[in-house]
Amino acid sequence: MNLVLDIGNTTVRLAIFNNNKIIKNELIHTFSANFLRKFLSTNLEIKNICVSNTSLKNDFIVSLSKEFKISYFDINKISNLPIYSEYQTPETLGSDRLALAIGASIKYPGENLIIDLGTCITYDMIIANNYIGGQISPGLKMRLSALHNYTANLPNVDFQIPEGFLGKNTNDSILIGVYEGVSAELNGILQKYKMRYPNINIILTGGDSQIFQEKLKNINFIDPYLLMHGLNYIIASNE
Repeated sequence: MNLVLDIGNTTVRLAIFNNNKIIKNELIHTFSANFLRKFLSTNLEIKNICVSNTSLKNDFIVSLSKEFKISYFDINKISNLPIYSEYQTPETLGSDRLALAIGASIKYPGENLIIDLGTCITYDMIIANNYIGGQISPGLKMRLSALHNYTANLPNVDFQIPEGFLGKNTNDSILIGVYEGVSAELNGILQKYKMRYPNINIILTGGDSQIFQEKLKNINFIDPYLLMHGLNYIIASNE
């Protein structure tokens, strides 16, 4: 059994794989050494751990892997990856983006644009097993927070899908502006990629994907577990 961990900016998602099938997955809001020790002690069949980490110091994961005699794979330190990369600064390429590219290259062979709607919105292009590059922009909640933090009077608004096109109060104006702004950005970028790569697959993933999937055109696949599959493929390439 393999355990994969996606340590993001706001939450941690974990999954247990039996070969290439997810048999257990959880979304964790409070991730700690105590949580992981308890989890591993009740899942003793785990033999490998692979981690994508964009935020948390993970020394305790390494220590617990040794304690439970589990092979530990850090995507940032593995040279044997199943894809090539044209990224000019590989040391700054997020492990989440790399894992997504690996997952797409194996699950969806061909030309793929991966859109990950999370804390940030990332766009990553992979052709066959060659990672080309991509884009990063602020995510939904980051935009809402920025309007509050960088102004004197705008409120901090919790997101909900707005109704209508024109806001009749400040809260609705913010929600509509951010929602329609992200939607317009996504569709505009999709159109540009489609013009350059007519045969491209558009793959949507990430925590906010359900919010926008009905607003987007030309989506080929919605895959909420693409990153987890990418991490599992890395284990298979390095065992």
